[in-house]
Amino acid sequence: MFTNYQNAKVVVTGAGNGIGRELALGFARRGSDVAVIDIHGDEAEAVAAELRAMGRQAFAMEADVSLLTECRAVFDRVMTEFGRVDVLVNDAGVSALSDVEHMPEKDLKWVFETNVYSHWFMMQTFLPQMRAQGTHCQILNVCSIAGLISMNGAPAYFSSKHAAVALSECLYKQLRAEQADIDVSIFCPGYVRTEMHLTDRHRPDRFAIRDDEPYYHTEEYAGLVAFNKMLLDNGAPVDTAVETIFTALEKDQFYILDSPKYERLLCEQGVFEAEKTRPIDFYTMN
Repeated sequence: MFTNYQNAKVVVTGAGNGIGRELALGFARRGSDVAVIDIHGDEAEAVAAELRAMGRQAFAMEADVSLLTECRAVFDRVMTEFGRVDVLVNDAGVSALSDVEHMPEKDLKWVFETNVYSHWFMMQTFLPQMRAQGTHCQILNVCSIAGLISMNGAPAYFSSKHAAVALSECLYKQLRAEQADIDVSIFCPGYVRTEMHLTDRHRPDRFAIRDDEPYYHTEEYAGLVAFNKMLLDNGAPVDTAVETIFTALEKDQFYILDSPKYERLLCEQGVFEAEKTRPIDFYTMN
């Protein structure tokens, strides 16, 4: 449970837009100071400026948090600016929509490095400081409902989010066994009105799309992007979705969902798994 927001020092990755930006604003409204981390430095700085205009301490830093060296650089900057960290929010995430047969190798690596490695590296880097402080701390990992269910499509995204959920569950159990004063929660929203359909713009250079790669310049690929946009456009408003996080943190929840519509699906999925039959299909539940 985390309720002491006043003057808390918060680190948010993927904070330049979408859920990360709204979380940064939400913490600032509650009196926290925020390190705004994003792969786009200019967008991070724009958010940090909003927070400073609210009277909070805030700084921006450009970083690719899928790389351990850059996570360590983020930690060094946070300690220089804030001297401690009370809340770590791992929000950086990307998507790739192709199927198992056609997914380019670099896209698979990009999705897993961003959606899983970034959580691992940031927690690995910040946990020793959280322990050393001797104060109550909170880790919030943004994982998606895709980490709890599966659907026909986007296997890289769904499997990476399942891995992120399992990673958070393992850490939660470890910290409870150690009686560490560090809470872990995961946010598993459904479709939210973000710019995830523009996920390609977040590619670092090593995963950039080149002109000589025809896969990314086909009507099929454009159709996948358009389909993703349609789903997101019909999702929940980002501010409404994020507000559920702060309510849940005060209730000591580990799993945070932004809508009750997935609860029956999750229950039915457990029955199918216990009976060892087949994976439950979201579309048959509606």
